[in-house]
Amino acid sequence: SVQASSIADKLTKAMTTDQLYLDASLSLPKLAKHIAVSPSYISQTLNEHIGMNFFDYVNHYRVAAAKIQLSNSDSTVLDIAMNVGFNAKSSFYTAFKKETQLTPSQYRQAQLPTRAQQNNNACPSK
Repeated sequence: SVQASSIADKLTKAMTTDQLYLDASLSLPKLAKHIAVSPSYISQTLNEHIGMNFFDYVNHYRVAAAKIQLSNSDSTVLDIAMNVGFNAKSSFYTAFKKETQLTPSQYRQAQLPTRAQQNNNACPSK
């Protein structure tokens, strides 16, 4: 429905532009208030239109942000978990593994060869 896709667009904007997922205490009512849509409409849209529940949806954005930080920073896994809106390392691990089939450390290891190559390319060899 037009309404569902308009709500889906608002949700995407709340996550990508406003980065609400960074708020560790983000709740469905809080999100609903932010985009001025009732919580039940949001739930319905997420389930029917996007095929995720509220927590999986928010964690999807958190994990995506974490993947960037794992690849591009030397911050600890715990720091990254906190940076992207998780309030516990365990919930970060669970969400990360559900999304990527890897632990954050395994993911970071897998990114290392590309980082090393980028670093080598950055400094011209003498």
